Amino acid sequence: MKGRKRLYLSIAGLIFLTTFAVLFLAALRYDFFTINQIEIIGAKRVSQREIQKRSGLMAGKSIILFFENEVKKEILKNQWITSVSVEKEFPKKVIIKVKEAEPFCVVLRETGDSYYMNEEGKELGKANFNEGLDFPVLIGEGIEKSELVGEALDILRLSLKSNALNWKQISEINLDSIYGITVFTTDGRRIDFGHDNIGKKWYKVEKIITHSRGINLTEKYINISSEKTGVVNFKL
Repeated sequence: MKGRKRLYLSIAGLIFLTTFAVLFLAALRYDFFTINQIEIIGAKRVSQREIQKRSGLMAGKSIILFFENEVKKEILKNQWITSVSVEKEFPKKVIIKVKEAEPFCVVLRETGDSYYMNEEGKELGKANFNEGLDFPVLIGEGIEKSELVGEALDILRLSLKSNALNWKQISEINLDSIYGITVFTTDGRRIDFGHDNIGKKWYKVEKIITHSRGINLTEKYINISSEKTGVVNFKL
């Protein structure tokens, strides 16, 4: 009896699998699981057309026979895209959600070429009027040195939470392999940071600016390149 029962179960299982396979193949054959809608969410700077082209997806393609990871990999090759998710909404819809990078500053090379950079130091697209040019500019012969770029980005990140000198007040940061980092503000002030220990020097600069405001003075020039002493020249 047990042997017959096992046989019946095996036959029933085989019939089920065969039926499922036939129905599945029929669904594929009659275009039941083919894409007829691709929804792209989150694209602002990158066109939906480019994202779809990079994805390799199109109407009429099987929604089953593609791999989400491969689609993500291709879309992420665009430098503006920081993350991608791909969802299959059966039977015929694919949803692509992207997150784009935000420009943090503009980098101006000695060749005259300029491009956007994000907060993490990733190079984005070329700077242009459509995307906007109202960003702090990194400039100077030291722009090719990653350690100087890192220090300049440290200053910009610190400025985001500063009441003494905020991100919007920074016009330009000059990077020099010998003299280090020099900040120029939108109202014409100059601050020499030099090399290294940017966090400690930034804290001293904030104290100088805050104290100056407290006695109704405006600093024209601050040199904090030495960790031991600071030089301040006030506007008359």
